[in-house]
Amino acid sequence: MKRLLPFVLFLAAIAAHAADPQPVHVFVVGTTDLHGSYDSHHESKTAPAYGGLPLIAGYLNVLRANHGRVIVVDSGDLFQGTLESNFFEGEPVVKGYNALGYDAAAVGNHEFDYGPVGPDSIARTAKEDPLGALKKNAKAAKFPFLSANLTEKATGKTPSWAKRDTIVEANGVKVGIIGLSTPETPSVTTSSNVAALNFGDPVAATVTAAKELRAAGASAIVVIAHMGGRCKNIETNPEDPSSCETDQEAMRYLKALPKGTIDAYFAGHTHSNIRHYINGVATLQPSPFGREIAILDMTVDPSQHKVTKTEMAPLTMVCAQVYEHTETCDPKKAPAGATLVPKKLEGKSVAEVAAVNEIFKTYLEQVAVKKNEDLGIRTADRFKRAYYRESPLGDLLTDAMRTYLKADVAFLNSGGIRADLPAGTILYSHMFDVSPFDNFPTIVTLTGAQLKRMLEITSIGGGRGILQTSGLRYTFDESRDADKPAAQRNRLLSVTLADGKPLDPEALYRVATVDFLVTGEGLEPLMKTIPADRIKIDYSRPIRELLIDALKALPQPLTPRVDRRVTVINPVGTGD
Repeated sequence: MKRLLPFVLFLAAIAAHAADPQPVHVFVVGTTDLHGSYDSHHESKTAPAYGGLPLIAGYLNVLRANHGRVIVVDSGDLFQGTLESNFFEGEPVVKGYNALGYDAAAVGNHEFDYGPVGPDSIARTAKEDPLGALKKNAKAAKFPFLSANLTEKATGKTPSWAKRDTIVEANGVKVGIIGLSTPETPSVTTSSNVAALNFGDPVAATVTAAKELRAAGASAIVVIAHMGGRCKNIETNPEDPSSCETDQEAMRYLKALPKGTIDAYFAGHTHSNIRHYINGVATLQPSPFGREIAILDMTVDPSQHKVTKTEMAPLTMVCAQVYEHTETCDPKKAPAGATLVPKKLEGKSVAEVAAVNEIFKTYLEQVAVKKNEDLGIRTADRFKRAYYRESPLGDLLTDAMRTYLKADVAFLNSGGIRADLPAGTILYSHMFDVSPFDNFPTIVTLTGAQLKRMLEITSIGGGRGILQTSGLRYTFDESRDADKPAAQRNRLLSVTLADGKPLDPEALYRVATVDFLVTGEGLEPLMKTIPADRIKIDYSRPIRELLIDALKALPQPLTPRVDRRVTVINPVGTGD
């Protein structure tokens, strides 16, 4: 009997090992800031196509074939931004996401842009629901819109069209997904559309939701948030976040979040990139417009109900073809003389999914004629835009506005200028890409002191772009007050009229701008001090249509230039 004891113990050990559950791999794929770009794009006329939901579907097919159930999430701003999407108020995007099998989407600030169902982007009568278009899309979606920090002012509860979080199962593992919206949403969308909503503390909302999800059996917690960041170096060591800007929402949030609360964070909103471990959390933010996807491999120990390892793949550009010896179809990153070869993901070829293409066929046909309309505008060269610096396109558009509306000063927010204006013949699609939002021309009469205050507010940084301007020259120090919270900074050094004469603090100036700057972008407290009869908003047509007429009235062809009307002292970063 004694001789049999070691053998019995050996068999018991084998049985115990066999009963011990093996680690499970759960793959999560993230996109963000699609902005209606459900069709493929080209960097130039000669460049290969990239992006588009039919091709992303091809990537998902490969991953699902290799790894089983794949969780697919989006970090917000799904709809607004292309003629193909806006014409149908986001309907094609919902149908596309349904076909791709998305599991959840965060509520982004631009989800609210369409306002009521129909042509009005804000409610003009009591019968119109300012959330009508979003509610319609949420009802049609086979996935939930998530935001744990979004509540109704009247009830204090999550709106009926949204959820705080959800649990999905992948390969036998329960994964909790928490959504978050940027607390700045009221200042970065049409504020009247979200007047009945609160956007609260995302950290507190996450801690509460994560605790409840763990109690409900979730072994992993993933946050999808329309709160992003910016990191300069995403191609080397993800353990080193030193290239990431610390004064960004994602970084502040992850720093404040108690360690161990979540396992992964998929960011959005800033149209930049992250692929780093921040405060121990795998953090990913792919490029916008369907250009890239983010892929995360979580190793889960079923016996401990916890994530034991996370691996972040390099951010993956969505291409049917890539330049040989690379993973990109971006001509600017192609080696000299490189030819295009079929894209392979994990050893398998990637191709568009025909059934997804078929979903969009009718939508694209309906807008093709309008997209290709020749506007009679000609450009001698490309007009580039910029977010943190004066740009040739910003100068052009504000000059055209100021002249057309006979104003003393003109302002456009850099974030409202969404694309460069190409060289040559300008089509309606080009102008729509530049100005996709249905903001409206506005004339506001301001004192010189109020004009100065506008520039003080909008030059504080913290992720907010500068005001492109005509009729003024101003200088700010980008590094000034860097140790202070954004709201306490004063970076403006000087402001004069275009001819160098000082602003008269008491004089009144006729300012051409857009309604968004009157109701959002952090300027609302200032604008509330302006008498109502000094604010005139023209709701008869979007600013895009006015800009088309204003540009057509200028001598052709239009030639890019920068007038040095915005000077940056001690610039931080690239400033693009």
